[in-house]
Amino acid sequence: MRPEHPIVLITGASSGFGEAMARLLASQGCHLALGARRVERVQALADELQKAHGVKVFAGAVDTRHTASVDTFVAEAAAELGGLHVLIANAGLASGTYKMWETPDEDLEAMMRTNVEGVVKTVRAGLPHLRKAGWGHVFFIGSTAGHQPYEGGSVYCASKFGVKAMAHSLRLELNGEQIRVTSVDPGMAETEFSNVRLKDGAKAAAVYQGVKPLSAFDVAECVRWCLMLPDHVNIDEILVKCVDQASAYKLHRRS
Repeated sequence: MRPEHPIVLITGASSGFGEAMARLLASQGCHLALGARRVERVQALADELQKAHGVKVFAGAVDTRHTASVDTFVAEAAAELGGLHVLIANAGLASGTYKMWETPDEDLEAMMRTNVEGVVKTVRAGLPHLRKAGWGHVFFIGSTAGHQPYEGGSVYCASKFGVKAMAHSLRLELNGEQIRVTSVDPGMAETEFSNVRLKDGAKAAAVYQGVKPLSAFDVAECVRWCLMLPDHVNIDEILVKCVDQASAYKLHRRS
């Protein structure tokens, strides 16, 4: 049975979807474990949310590419907060818009290690705490790129197809346990995503020109809704796009 105040662990919580999820779930009375490489940002967020909502918030450094970092963060968070109920494997990124044969090792490894390996390491470290609690929910943050590939996104799309496969596999593997599994797969959303991917502020701004994209809070609301449903209800997958985006190839831009 879902506790009155679930303890929620979020990776990549220093900005974007992760920060929005932290803010929304804190307002719902959830206790939080917030992790990111930019630890000073998650600590400031933790201090703010504790003061605003009276919830317990643990903040720590985590680099999901490294097993020791993930294991330490999860163990410290569970010890500080008294356990874990919800895992949100949010940390992820796109790096570049290369054709497959042009992709540098640095970008290839950043995407695959963060988007695939980092998710496995987060779930692997956190799942024993959910099992111990007797109730849990695992959220994967996928993408429309995991449903429809596009030019210049071969590695990123591959990583998000991998996230979809992992979510579906875990759902099968946990069947019979009181642990829900959900993949939230957003389309175009205005966060730091394009800045990180394109490494150019003007190019990043142009991505959203003439479009009303999803916000980070729109995606956070998908997580909140799934989490707060009755215990016997599992939303396996949410594919969510703004009205202006019909597919990876069809986008309405207002003049």
